[in-house]
This record gives sequence, structure tokens and C-alpha cells, in this order.
Amino acid sequence: MPDPPVKQACDACRRRKVKCIFPKPCEQCRAAGLVCRTSSQRQKKGRQGQTANILNELRANEIEQALVQDANISPSSAALRLGDNIPTPQSLQASGRCQFSKTPGLLSRELVDACSIYFFSRMRGTVPVLQPGGFRKQVDLADTSLHAYCFVTAFCAFVVTQTGFAVEHASSEFSRDFCTEDYRNSLIEEATEARKHIDPFTDPVRQNIIIAFLLYGCHIGLGNQRHAYYFLRESTTLYTASALESQAASAQVDDDDPSLAGKLFWLLVVSERDRAHAIRRHRPITLQVTPDSPQLEDDALPAQLEDDPLANASAIGFRCLVNLYRPFDEGFLGQWNGTNATCSIESLVHLEERIQSAVPVDLDLPDILMADLRVSQQWLRIMIWQLSTTAGFLSTNPTHECMDFRYPLLIAQDLCFATWKLSKQSMETHGIGLIEKIFEVACTLIDVMACLSAAGLRSSGFKLGPQDYLKHFFTLIHDLPGGRRRFLPLLLTKIGQTLPSMVDTITVHLKLQPGPLVPRCISEESSISAVVGNDCSIEQPSAELVSESEDWMNGNFNYAEMSRIGEKTPEIDEAFLQYSSYFP
Repeated sequence: MPDPPVKQACDACRRRKVKCIFPKPCEQCRAAGLVCRTSSQRQKKGRQGQTANILNELRANEIEQALVQDANISPSSAALRLGDNIPTPQSLQASGRCQFSKTPGLLSRELVDACSIYFFSRMRGTVPVLQPGGFRKQVDLADTSLHAYCFVTAFCAFVVTQTGFAVEHASSEFSRDFCTEDYRNSLIEEATEARKHIDPFTDPVRQNIIIAFLLYGCHIGLGNQRHAYYFLRESTTLYTASALESQAASAQVDDDDPSLAGKLFWLLVVSERDRAHAIRRHRPITLQVTPDSPQLEDDALPAQLEDDPLANASAIGFRCLVNLYRPFDEGFLGQWNGTNATCSIESLVHLEERIQSAVPVDLDLPDILMADLRVSQQWLRIMIWQLSTTAGFLSTNPTHECMDFRYPLLIAQDLCFATWKLSKQSMETHGIGLIEKIFEVACTLIDVMACLSAAGLRSSGFKLGPQDYLKHFFTLIHDLPGGRRRFLPLLLTKIGQTLPSMVDTITVHLKLQPGPLVPRCISEESSISAVVGNDCSIEQPSAELVSESEDWMNGNFNYAEMSRIGEKTPEIDEAFLQYSSYFP
């Protein structure tokens, strides 16, 4: 005789910690006016203490579901309510979060619409975990759901802080209200404060992970590395805490694309290894790539996006971005951090080949996607070369080109050619992270240039040389938003310490007025420019030097100087002190 079925309490009674009296619908749910249902998987426990108002929270969740299913509520009317943004602590009282009150007038319909248009037309290939339809549903719920309000606020803060949104709207009246530093900080504070009143393990868990990721991006844009790492670590921890498994059986109202969960995993993987300091700042990683990890190649676009050229291009671009960072596993990071001594020339050469093949030379995508891919590709090649330097694999006659002392000169050349083809707006879209990569490539180029003779530094005729590449990097860092204040003083200090002969050349190129502390120790042998007052006269190289520098890659190279590479990277305080006179 089969065993009788085990009675299982319904979800509402389990959350409220009351006895569930069968048959269904149970007496408790009938008395409270709730829908009596039992999930296949046990849900996480609710909050305890002052925020443990479970009954009101359950009622609020049913209201949210009714709003989503109600066809009579149009997105425009919901957006209008959000635009009015009357402070409504009473509306949040239904969800049991009475302690939080929205800041009156902070989140307007105009800002939400502008941020949405900017993001979904430019950032879908870089942050592909959001879809326009799902975002509009969150906007509709922002007046009644604290989850949705926190999500929309964090989204707007991310767009205003991390992307080129402020630059695009700088000349409009719109910028006076929404692109100021105070308003940007207010958005971040509002989203952070709202998030304190949300249990991160309650549905929708995926949305909670994305909120943490958006706040991470905000702090990256502000330069708050510790805060950024905290929020990124929190998002990856939520992902690995089996939080997504508990909501797999439940319908997600914001899932227009069934592959969003896999894209979220790879977005976090890329962020941990790239912006998230595993490579840049030698910090540990949380997410591991295994055979069971989502495979983006198998993901098909939903039917409503198949005919969207931008969606198709964004999907291809994101797969290329994932392929760039996929090879940087625990083995490489162990070698990079010095915890794993097992390293070979063959493994690094193979890694270099995978990086180059990840973004094909003939890849044809919009400039916004290509900017992130090409700059990231050349930056990763520099990272591999630096590890080769540390391991002592470089030589004068290498069997592989990437093991040559001069290899960063070729990487700099490739990066220059790639960025010359890109529009400035496409690079502005990716914010400070892209500028930091260009800065690190430029620092390595300066180190290698310090080992070249004067003839090896110059260009001749119609050929470009290391000086031309360095000038181009200085121009990019000077012109892109955030680079002039944050990275240009560092780079000027770097060149003042390593290549003092080029300080005047760079300052004239950027039309900067030298301050009293700028080093002016230009030797006669390596001087290329002479600055007298406001006049600038460029010395023409002699015929002998021109003939010697026809091929700068094979010019004289001081290998003894290679031991100094990486020892003179300036500290930011010193850099700002020395070159503060350049900046208002």
C-alpha cells in the first residue's frame, strides 16, 4: 500500500509561521484573503525583527502581480505617476518597509525615459542583462514596489555616473538638472538607502543581483574602488548562494529573454576579471567557469528580437567579450598573483593567440561595441606581456613575437589604429573603465620607450613611431570625460620620472601651460622639441637619424633598462600635487 502524501504547508503560512489547516485553500489564507499555493521548492525565510511584516508583504506581492497582468494599465500612465513622484511612504507601508520614504521629486519621468533611451541604444552589448520590455514593467511598478523603485533608481544612477550620458546632454537644459555631481550622488544614495530595506534573498533574486551590479558600476564611475569591489562581491555571492535556483520554477515578469540568467553569469565573470580587480588589483574571484557554466553560443534570441539588428550585433559583441576573458582562469590568476609558480612560455603564447582570435580582425560591429572589444583586447595582451616579463621569458631573439622586449610597441600600434577608426562618442559611452585601460597601455609603452635610443623614439617620413602613439594616448586621456582629472596627472608624472625628455613635447602637444614644478631636464641628445615662451619650434631629425630609424622596431634597445619596468608607476597623491597647476 503506497504511503499517504505528506501534507505540506502553503507558502503564505510558512512565511507567516502559522499552522496551515487543510484542506486547501487553508483557513489561514481564506481569513487573510490570500491565494493559497504551495511551491515545489521551499522558499527562504523572511526578515526578522522590525521589518517582519510578512502578511502585508504577501498582499503587496499579489498587488504587483495583478498590476502586471492588468491590461488596462498602460506604460504611459504608469510613467506619468512616476514622473509626478509624490512622496508616498504610505504606498510603501503595504510592503512592510515603513522606515524608507522616497525623496520627493528625485526620480522624474524625463530622467527615466532619457536614461532608458541612452542605455538600450548603446549599452546592450556591454550590460546585456536588461531588456526594454522588462525595464518598462519595473517603471510601472516603481510607485508600489520598493524592489522596483530601488531598481529604477540604481539604473538611472548607473547611466548618469558610469556612461557618457552626461557628456551627450551637456549642452542641453536637461544637464542643469540631471547631470550635476550633487544629483548623481543623490541618486546613488537613494538607491543604496532603498536597498537596505530589501531582503536580497526574496524574489526577484535576479533583480537584486542586478541592483548590486548597478551600484558597483556607479562606484567604478566615481573612482571608489573599495565600494565598487564590495557591491560586485555581493552580487557574485548572491549568484553563487543558490539564490537563482529557488526562483527557477517561478515566473519572472521581466524575462523577455530566457538567456538573461546565462548572460548575467558571464557579465559577472567578465567584471570580476576585468574591472573587478582580479587582474588589475590582484583580488580573488568568486565565480568559476566550469563545463556546467552557461554557453552563450547556444543562446537564441527571443522571437521579438530576432529582426532587431542592434540586438543581434549586441549578442555577437557580448560573446566576443566573453571569449576575451574566458581564458583567464584560476591558473592564470594564480600565476599573476604569484601563488602558482607553474608557468611556461607555451601557455602564455597559447593565451596570447586565444586573445587575438577572440575578436576577429574583420569583425564588423557598431563603433560602441568595437571600442570596448578592441581596447580590452590590447590591454589584455599587455597584461600577458607583463606576466612574461615577471617570469623572465622575454629575450632578444624570441621564438614567438609576443616574447620580444619590444612587443608593447606593436600592441600600442594596434591600439592606436583601432581607436583612430572609432568615434569619440563610442569611447565616451564606456566611461572611466576604458580610459583606465588606455592609461595602463600608455604606462607600459613609456617603460619600453625608456629603453630605446633617441633614434628609436622618432618617426620618419610617413611612418609612425612610438612618440606618435604616446601622443595619441595622451590626447585620448585628455579628451575623454574623466581622464583629464583622474589619469592625465598620473601619466604626466610617469613620463616625468621615466622619460623627462618628452615632458615638453607632450605639454606642447596638449597645449598645456607648464607649471613651476614640471621637470624640464631635456638633454641635448634626446631633445625633440624646444619650448621658448609661447613659441614652439620642433627640431628636424638629421638625415643620419632618419636612416637609423626607418624601422624603429629594430633600433637600438637598452635591455639593461628592462629591469626598471613597473618600478616607477606614480602614486596618485604625488601626481596631483606635482601637476595640479594644469587643472582648474
